Amino acid sequence: MNKIALLLLIICSLCFNVSFSQNFGDFPNIEKQKLHNDLEILYQGLNKFHSGMYWYTSKDSVDNAFKKVKAQINKDINVLEFHKLIAPLVALSKEDHTDIFLPKAVKEKMTKESTFIPLTFVFLGTKLYCVKNGSNDQDLSIQGKEIELINNEKPIDIVEKIGNLFASDGYIKTSKYSDLEGFNFSKYYFYYYGNTKEVSIKFKTLDNPIVFKSLKIENVNKHLRSRNKKNKENKEKDLLEFKIINKTTAYLGLHSFSSSDIEEETKEKSLDVFLEHSFKSISDNNITNLIIDVSENTGGTEGNEGIVYSYLGDNYQKYKKVRAKTQKAVLDNGIDKPITLKTFGFLERTFLNKQMPDGSLERREWPGYGLMAYKKEPKNKFSGKVYVIISPKTYSGGSEFSNMAYSNNKGIFVGQETGGGYFGNTSGYGQELILPNSKIEINIPALQFIMNVEQKLPFGRGVIPNHTVISTFDQYLNNINAPLEYILEKIRNEK
Repeated sequence: MNKIALLLLIICSLCFNVSFSQNFGDFPNIEKQKLHNDLEILYQGLNKFHSGMYWYTSKDSVDNAFKKVKAQINKDINVLEFHKLIAPLVALSKEDHTDIFLPKAVKEKMTKESTFIPLTFVFLGTKLYCVKNGSNDQDLSIQGKEIELINNEKPIDIVEKIGNLFASDGYIKTSKYSDLEGFNFSKYYFYYYGNTKEVSIKFKTLDNPIVFKSLKIENVNKHLRSRNKKNKENKEKDLLEFKIINKTTAYLGLHSFSSSDIEEETKEKSLDVFLEHSFKSISDNNITNLIIDVSENTGGTEGNEGIVYSYLGDNYQKYKKVRAKTQKAVLDNGIDKPITLKTFGFLERTFLNKQMPDGSLERREWPGYGLMAYKKEPKNKFSGKVYVIISPKTYSGGSEFSNMAYSNNKGIFVGQETGGGYFGNTSGYGQELILPNSKIEINIPALQFIMNVEQKLPFGRGVIPNHTVISTFDQYLNNINAPLEYILEKIRNEK
């Protein structure tokens, strides 16, 4: 063996030792061969069933990543160590609808026994702030302070590591930061680094780092409840909001496209009725500026994004295609009981889709959802100036509305890049895959929605705003809609 090969072997050995040096707690080890069996089932599930698995990551790259992980599993390890290895494999789908979950029993044990950074956080842009203090020291004045280092690592460098444990659409980075809001940062820090006795945090405005003892979730919650009980709870937003702000401007807050949630939680009971009433009022009051807020819209029922768009633009084919990779995938590692994943029911498979030569299925055009932007032309279409508020939480159906409006020049976009991909997403008919030995659960989406958009943005990105607006911490804490304030100021200045 030459010196270079020996050096590489030593480096690989050290990397492997580091990857398993974390203390994840007293979880039983799972036999190496059983984990290899689970890895094979995971590979087959993503390879055979996930319709967009190779949209952003080539098959060769995925195959090589699986081979490397298999080589790393050269001894028995516990479920959290296994999770740390396979979560980045799931994230290679680069599709936020592809999720990985620990078994319920593991999460319960982790909640009772594991220790976490006792703070809640928020990223505003790429800057990390402390939101609430759940540590043993209640007198610390750290709310709203920007964090420079955690255990001598910059927050953006930590996100590069822990962000690989969950998927996001394409190459969009804004959602990697947004998804770590609240206690999620502490949770994923644990998933990557394991239990830590203490953490050293350097705040930007303080000369010296503060060392926090890591705590169990029960203790963190106890501290948070006792210290925030006097705070008035923020009133939850209505899922659908409409208000006339002044003589020229109206605001339309569309915070969900879920028809079941809208039926349950709104007085109109349907998006159709809400929009009909809202746009009649817009017309009756001669409104010339319309602000549509989808910054918290993570999607919902297919077709609702098109109903909103129908008030702004002409009908057109919004999807180039909607495809499923297969109707049925049988996952078999030759040892465990085979697992079958199915896409459509009989009627939908037979009448609404056509089988392609490669065995995939593509949606036919039909009077239902079909491929068009919407089904019927509404009254009171709006022809004035439209502003659309977007954020990393704008996702799935929320991002599809943004994609249509952006592609067809139907709005000025304000906020941050959407979390949903501009060119489409893989979602719909998600199937639950439970790995037979580790019991880790993977949700695999079956339908690839390829949008018919103009090539205005780089592949793999979301809608990028015309005006980037990021909240200050005070705006975040007080629920002030910073992009809305920006738009209103812009309208005032244009008079």
